[in-house]
Amino acid sequence: RRDRHPQGFRTNCALMAQRKPTEQKRLTGNPGKRALPKNSAEIVALPPRAPVPEHLGHAGSSLYQMILAACEGWLGLSDQAVVIMLAEGADRRADLLERLKREGDVLYTDKGYAYANPAAGMLSTLEKQMTQWLSSLGMTPTDRSRLGLAEVKRVSKLDQLKRAHNS
Repeated sequence: RRDRHPQGFRTNCALMAQRKPTEQKRLTGNPGKRALPKNSAEIVALPPRAPVPEHLGHAGSSLYQMILAACEGWLGLSDQAVVIMLAEGADRRADLLERLKREGDVLYTDKGYAYANPAAGMLSTLEKQMTQWLSSLGMTPTDRSRLGLAEVKRVSKLDQLKRAHNS
């Protein structure tokens, strides 16, 4: 017996291919040569040398600069809020790691009962959230391929020699 949707549709049918985003068509060169929509909103790119917010600590400012450099081709000004939240998360993560290093993973009550340090749970939750933010910015290999941006490719010895010869 096949599972059926409450309205009678089969639930194990194949998913339809999703439409390729216009940005991806522009990046890949639109091989079908069909006209691309002209009403797409233009997004202002986030400058790669945008000033680091002053309230960020060392870990946050380092991550902020790294993200701007790594995502130069596809981040817009509207993404800056996520980049700042991610950088603030890096500062919080550094604080939590320092706290865990100082206090340890296990704490004890005044009566001697052991319990897990709450900072460990906070760190785990923060790292999950940071992974989601990185994903939304296209910073994971899966998300880059989904966005059609780039593949990480190992440079072969032959390519290194060619580059050295050409320069």
